[in-house]
Amino acid sequence: MVDSQLLREERPAEGASELEEILARANALFRAEGSQSLDGSVAEKIEELQHYDVLAMDRVAAIMAWGRSGSVLLASYLDGHEDVIMLPELCGWRLHAFTERYPSLPLTDKLLAYPAFASKLAPFFEGNFAISPRQYFAAVQAIAASSDRWPHEFLESRRAFIVFAHIAYTLALGRRPTSSRPLIVYAQHDADRVAARHLVEDFPQAKFIHTVRDPISSCDRSFHQLLDTVAERHTYLAYSVLEFLTDSQRDRPQPGMELRTRAIRFEDLHCDIAGTMSNVADWLGIPYRATLLDSTFNGIPYLVTRDGVTWSGPRPQQAQRQASHLWPKDRALLFVLFYENFVQWHYPCPRILKHLLVRCLLLTSLVLPMKMEIVAAKQIWKRSVLPSLRRRNFARAMKSLAGIGLCRMKIIRLFVSVFFQRCAHDTKLLPVDPKQTTEPLG
Repeated sequence: MVDSQLLREERPAEGASELEEILARANALFRAEGSQSLDGSVAEKIEELQHYDVLAMDRVAAIMAWGRSGSVLLASYLDGHEDVIMLPELCGWRLHAFTERYPSLPLTDKLLAYPAFASKLAPFFEGNFAISPRQYFAAVQAIAASSDRWPHEFLESRRAFIVFAHIAYTLALGRRPTSSRPLIVYAQHDADRVAARHLVEDFPQAKFIHTVRDPISSCDRSFHQLLDTVAERHTYLAYSVLEFLTDSQRDRPQPGMELRTRAIRFEDLHCDIAGTMSNVADWLGIPYRATLLDSTFNGIPYLVTRDGVTWSGPRPQQAQRQASHLWPKDRALLFVLFYENFVQWHYPCPRILKHLLVRCLLLTSLVLPMKMEIVAAKQIWKRSVLPSLRRRNFARAMKSLAGIGLCRMKIIRLFVSVFFQRCAHDTKLLPVDPKQTTEPLG
């Protein structure tokens, strides 16, 4: 059994550092495995590890999202492909953040600590796609036992951590890709220029796939998803959604990555899955297989439930425009704000909006609040203002009410600044795959 520094860590004392807390949580995750003999499992995984041409694994497909746009759904279609290794759902989301935060940790400790670091958002060993902690621990030990096969400088690098995190997970899952240099599908999700630059430095063949969606639906569904958050966040909920969608890092290729970037429409993942995934496979350089039509993680169907209906994979009804939290006036404002997105990504948009004067006139409707603001304000009134008044905490009640007004002003400023910025500068948005269907979806 490989002796890891992590497994010798004691419970952190009060006031311990974040790293010590992560190590202690990881120690708790693998305490049982660390006290057992896993020689048989480790030996099997050492043999399986020889299949991988680790130093030549330089292909990565990083998936990113624009609001609620199907990034997890796209990743689920790539699961199970013979030439792909990946972590399910959001398990890979924080790989970059982890290696940037703890660069000095030995590789073995990184691999054992990362599941604890990511556990709140994407647990490895719980939930619908859980894997065995025993098998994962054995996989990490196999990597440690084989470490003399690779240069020390490589083992200390960001690239080694990302490669071996995926290999360890795949070994634990009991899968074996056909290729010795499989494509790593890395669910980055958030647009991060630093992470993108580092990814290309580490993986010269890296490519970026952004999922996009009809802006009205993306705004509506993003708001709906966040509506049940804690009361304190309701004050600026509508503003937060709009600020996220208008962030210029999210609907455009990251600097210098234009030739490595494609956008996939959410609607095409539901209405033309065969054509869309065929194009994706061709662009990524992997053979087209029937598994690309199945929505799974770890070979288990990825189920989605909404309004009492559960399904897996494509569902054409999801491609219809969603606007339950938007009034007609709000939708008009989104047409104005995201006019270029509608046109570039082939979404239906009133033709009259091609005239700048018309868009300027519609922008004046900003004087009236949006439905999202009203919905959030009702939540603030119910969860914060009324309870504060009952407790005679008038200062807190006034602060909550002032927050509603401040949110209104922030939304007006956001709309105006983004609108005129887009008018003044050429907006180079994410390129949708030219082979994709361009029929507008209502």
